Amino acid sequence: MLNEYVWNLYMKTDGKHVSETFKIGLKGSLSTDFADFISELQQFYSASSENIEGTHSELCSLAEEVMKETASEQVLEMKGDEAEPPDIDAVFGEWYQESKNNLDGKEQELLRLFCTDIEFYTTSLALEYPSLFVPYYFFANYNVLERIAESFDIALPEIPKKADCRGRIWHYAEICKALQKFREENSLSPYELCAFLYDFAPKYIGGTDCYLVKDLPEPRSAYFVGGSGRGSDSKAENDTSAVMRWQCNPETRAGDMIVMYLTTPVSAITSIWRSHSIGFVDPFFYYYHCTYIGSPVKTTHIPLEKIRADPVLGSMPLVKKNMQGINGVELMPSEYNYIVELTSADVPMISYAGVLCSGTFATEKEVEEGLIKPLISRLGYSERDYRQQLYIEIGNHNHALIPDFVLRPVVERGHYSAFAIIEAKRSIKSQKQLEGVKTQARSYAKLLGVRYAVIASQEKIWILSSKDDYTEELFTESWDALKDENVFYRLSKMIGST
Repeated sequence: MLNEYVWNLYMKTDGKHVSETFKIGLKGSLSTDFADFISELQQFYSASSENIEGTHSELCSLAEEVMKETASEQVLEMKGDEAEPPDIDAVFGEWYQESKNNLDGKEQELLRLFCTDIEFYTTSLALEYPSLFVPYYFFANYNVLERIAESFDIALPEIPKKADCRGRIWHYAEICKALQKFREENSLSPYELCAFLYDFAPKYIGGTDCYLVKDLPEPRSAYFVGGSGRGSDSKAENDTSAVMRWQCNPETRAGDMIVMYLTTPVSAITSIWRSHSIGFVDPFFYYYHCTYIGSPVKTTHIPLEKIRADPVLGSMPLVKKNMQGINGVELMPSEYNYIVELTSADVPMISYAGVLCSGTFATEKEVEEGLIKPLISRLGYSERDYRQQLYIEIGNHNHALIPDFVLRPVVERGHYSAFAIIEAKRSIKSQKQLEGVKTQARSYAKLLGVRYAVIASQEKIWILSSKDDYTEELFTESWDALKDENVFYRLSKMIGST
């Protein structure tokens, strides 16, 4: 919720000026000065100069259009604050249908235009209906909007799926409903809401510091991204201080390695970057998955011809697809490290130490002590992150002993949940034995609502998933196989601590 005392202090200082500037700009006097004003606010929460420049350009284009059509006076006369229609859906639906018709019904093309020119379209709507629509100045920064919503208890609508073009466009109207509800609950004017959204709230959450990581941790993963061999993408790797938005894998974490491949006319691996934020979904970023990358290190080029001919790189599925769909494709640690060695780039390598212990164990307890506990540690869990032989209260103060190991348990009176369970057995030598243990593990897993159920014996480790009711074996490997860094990496991606 918005703290009334803190908000009033803000309005007595900078807030009054910011709110008045929004009122002047959005009640008809849209100008390049307003574009400059928005750019100044964005400096605090947008890490990408490209984002800021894009917003400025869109607003200047709209200001020029407003001036040409002398729409300021007409809009105020016909659709002022007193004449506003009560329904966001009706107004946005009319805009949507007209825009779609202008494109011969091509929804995907409308999505592309809406994402590219979102500041233009949403500011146009806010000019006409300021108590219904909010101008959107968070391009490629939906993560900031989410953090604001989380901090002030604003219930944002669920993000539509990537392929849902209509849903992603209409998501803007749903956001406006949520923001207008917040405005009414806190007795804000439309222009005070803008001041809250683009000045007060970003400062409250810390601006770019709320999502950019300066002291990068050790990389856990590596991903390919692609850029154009012409223009700004090819020049970006020369600016070691820049942070740029980029399409990437949603599982990207701060510190991860990003291998840049530039398309024609370069057609080569040219640099290695670091991710400075986690990956996130942005429904108004056309490519949907976004992260912020920086710290580029230019490398010796590895041209496509050499990649294809290389015994290691040439076997990658991406190469066989002619590098199509490159953005966010994950590299195995050995593949990434091989690229680093080929280029002699001064960048971190990725190390995944495999499980070192394997052999014959006389008891189930020896399996727990000699295999499972060391594995849990290698996966990044500390002793406080898991419980052994967790008891759960069932019914009238009865207790049942459940899994041997519970990862990330949440224990509250009357409620138990966890991320994963591990059921230990000394030996499982047949499929019939395995099916029996699966039944036991499944009952534990469903009781706790875990994502993964793990079975471990001295022979192998098996992982089952909630997606198919813990039926099929998602991962099956011997302990010796886990000594391979790529195999262990696959395991860590599923049940690792981060």
